Amino acid sequence: MDEPTGARVIEVDSATAPWGKTLTVQALAFDSGMAMARLRIREGRRFTMLDLDAATAAWLSEALAQALRLAGSGGHDTTAG
Repeated sequence: MDEPTGARVIEVDSATAPWGKTLTVQALAFDSGMAMARLRIREGRRFTMLDLDAATAAWLSEALAQALRLAGSGGHDTTAG
């Protein structure tokens, strides 16, 4: 797997997800000072990688939390006023 030029990859954490998937979070530190987060999803021999900037990672975190709140409430947003 090719890494971006000038990037140092730092392993952050891994977890086993439902249906045999493995999730790995990595930090990418570039020589230029740019930082990104990488989400790797392994499904058998197949890999999906998402490289995210800080704003996109924050959005994804909130969207996933919202999805779980909605699923747990039967589809009703319990945070709306």
